Amino acid sequence: MNYETKINLLLESLTYYGRKAEGKSWTDMQERIFAHEHKPSSQLIDSVEQLKQLTGIIDQSITITDEKLHWLFGNLEGFPHNTIGTSSRAFFLLYPFSEQIYKSQDEFLNVVKNAGQEEILWGIASIFEDALPDNHQLSLQEFTTLILSLNTPDSTKIAILELAQNYHSVLLEALHYLLPVIDLLEEHSSLMHKASDPFFQKNENITSEEFFSTFSHLRPEQKTNYIIRPFILGADTNLTYDIKARKVCIYAGILRHELATLVARNNSGKDRICEIYRLLGDPTRFDIFCFLITHNAYVQELSNKFKLSRNTIHHHLNKLIESGLVQCSPEGNRMRYSADKTAIRNFIHLQEENYNSK
Repeated sequence: MNYETKINLLLESLTYYGRKAEGKSWTDMQERIFAHEHKPSSQLIDSVEQLKQLTGIIDQSITITDEKLHWLFGNLEGFPHNTIGTSSRAFFLLYPFSEQIYKSQDEFLNVVKNAGQEEILWGIASIFEDALPDNHQLSLQEFTTLILSLNTPDSTKIAILELAQNYHSVLLEALHYLLPVIDLLEEHSSLMHKASDPFFQKNENITSEEFFSTFSHLRPEQKTNYIIRPFILGADTNLTYDIKARKVCIYAGILRHELATLVARNNSGKDRICEIYRLLGDPTRFDIFCFLITHNAYVQELSNKFKLSRNTIHHHLNKLIESGLVQCSPEGNRMRYSADKTAIRNFIHLQEENYNSK
């Protein structure tokens, strides 16, 4: 596993607009932290201040109407993903090309603008479908069948199918707004590096096992090469794959662990127990969790097993992963899910401690 300080400017620019479309600001985050009487570290405060300064610079330089902002960069309805902006038209079209940003801007633009429809359709589908052809090609008929089977509002299905037909014009429009932000991020990269310094300081001396157990719910595969890169403007995790090279790039939110630790520090063992009980109070989620205790499974297998749409399965898995009870392993462009046995034992031990203290 390797740590890299490279910043994915395309991912960051997409996230900038995604945060803006969702009305998420760093000032709001600060206010929520202090309103709950959390005591953030000086490093966390400094990092948030750097990010406020960075986004303030971009805000002053970028002009986009609210209508265009939400149309291009706002999440479409019906997707359970928690990441800001990952269900937007711009993200669907451009995230599959995110690794290309490390080439020169001219090369990046050449790759994106010359992509064929079948490649574009495969890229869109890869955002929410993990059983796709390895050749990165998907026909319009296959794509249409997949979209119509999604458990999303009809308006969202229509929007995605229209995107498949008009992808070239939407790509150019998205790039019109993204490229100036990419330039600004590059110009002020020192602010991003300052904000991410504490993240790398925490990680530089830990093993890969410690990283995956502490900072991520991913379960690593021995034959896969993992590269950890900072995700500056998002507090979650994004992945990109190079199937042939068996390489997975993990874009780790630089504030994620700090924020999670801050919240956990203010929650009692009883709070944690109640949170898990509420989570597993959903009968479908409980059944999925029980199945994963004895089976490793892909989303499609779970969909077939429980006769539920893939979207619904993803929704429940996201909740279980957030709780720490379930982990996932990337295999090519698919994810395999299983219960985290260590987390289950720790939860049982936490209950025993709570009951014995009464």
